[in-house]
Amino acid sequence: MSGPAQGAWRDRLAVAVVAAALLVASWPRAVGFTTDSDAYLDVAGNLLGGHGLVQRVVDFWRPGVPDPLGMWPPLYPLAIAALARTGVALPLAARLVAALAFMAFALAIHALARRAGGRGFALTATLLALGIPGLAHAGVTAWSETLYLALLATALVGAWDVGERGAGVARAALAGVALGLAADTRYVGVALLPVVSVLLLTSGAGRRERLAWLMGVLAPIVPWLVRNFVVFGHALGPARAAATGSALAAVTGVARAARWDFLPGALSNAVWSAVPALAAVGLACVWAVRTRGVARWAAWTAVVQLAIVAVAVASFGINAPEGRLTLVAWPFLMLAVCGAARAALVRAPQAAAAVAGLAVVATAVGVLRGFAALPVPPPDAAVRGRELAGLRALMGTGAGPVLSDAGHLLRLATDRAAVQIPPRPYRVREFTAADESAWRGRGVEEAVFRAANRGALGDYMAARTAGGAGAWAGVDSAAGFVRFRLSP
Repeated sequence: MSGPAQGAWRDRLAVAVVAAALLVASWPRAVGFTTDSDAYLDVAGNLLGGHGLVQRVVDFWRPGVPDPLGMWPPLYPLAIAALARTGVALPLAARLVAALAFMAFALAIHALARRAGGRGFALTATLLALGIPGLAHAGVTAWSETLYLALLATALVGAWDVGERGAGVARAALAGVALGLAADTRYVGVALLPVVSVLLLTSGAGRRERLAWLMGVLAPIVPWLVRNFVVFGHALGPARAAATGSALAAVTGVARAARWDFLPGALSNAVWSAVPALAAVGLACVWAVRTRGVARWAAWTAVVQLAIVAVAVASFGINAPEGRLTLVAWPFLMLAVCGAARAALVRAPQAAAAVAGLAVVATAVGVLRGFAALPVPPPDAAVRGRELAGLRALMGTGAGPVLSDAGHLLRLATDRAAVQIPPRPYRVREFTAADESAWRGRGVEEAVFRAANRGALGDYMAARTAGGAGAWAGVDSAAGFVRFRLSP
């Protein structure tokens, strides 16, 4: 093996070691599961049970239980079910898929950075990307982000090679499939299909490569979008609650997320340092999109994803534009910023090395401080364990669907289907007497709610759970939950 080849493999090994170390340090400090995680487990469990891509935890405005999957694309629960079929417990399989995808993403983003610069640049950019707050946490949590990032970075590497290196028809088709599968993992990937396609089509790719790319892109995602349109009347799944905030609030939320979730702690803590740093990031993106290098592809990938997040938050009642929603943009934004810094310091290699060293050290210090601040095990893990045990004891051996504001946790604890009443602003409308009548007609005879949440479930639910005339009969309580029987 030649010297350059040996160096490349040493670099890949170094990246893999760093990624693995981040996972090992993060695993005992993370609960590993959230409400969305439990929703993925629900779908994966239904797949293992032979019921197909359905959910047995459904929103109360949906027509019945089970309900076809549509709120999320299918690839992550499919991957969980596939790993669980080998004998791995379902919850562990969900976390392992995320962890393995994190490792794959680390190697893929390094490969993309290597196409933007030399070995030193690629290692620096990769280490900075892997040190982004929350990324390693996503790698040990039952979320779909790392699988999406691995597929997206792989698609960008393949597309770049096709457009700039003439990698051929087969490589073009495989890269297209990777991007289509990314869209099958998170819906934000659908917005990147035309963006990356335009980047490829305006490169040096030949006609056959362009056609192979487009066929590869469309093959995984078009069947799912068509199926959604047939089932729900919308290509991106069922109706969602309307937004309660403004477009300006969504944009400022993205900027706030960039400050706290992207910038290193030393720059984000004070306004006087955060504002110039964000301005510099913006200028770096402007420079990147005007080039023809990898930084351009990375910048467009980041900017489009952030724009889609802002539009989604301004349109639907979903989480604030921070954390998981924006996490998928930061590694590519980091690569674009690194590319701009490299170009600015190209005539001063010593200064470039000093800046890169300081950036890596600052990132490492931030990562170590973050780990030191997280207890082992996390307190929320004990809370989750108590809630699962409490729900099992509270619900006993009953059967049939249950009305709840903790439907996914209830499903995991008892294996019973649940009709979810989400809190504001995540519901399409208020729960009414007509909804209660309809679900009682479908076999719902019980309800269980968090005692602390009952006042946030709407006026009708407040009256039904308050006790006294016209209220449901309280049966028992445990671990902060109250169980009711749906009396007339």
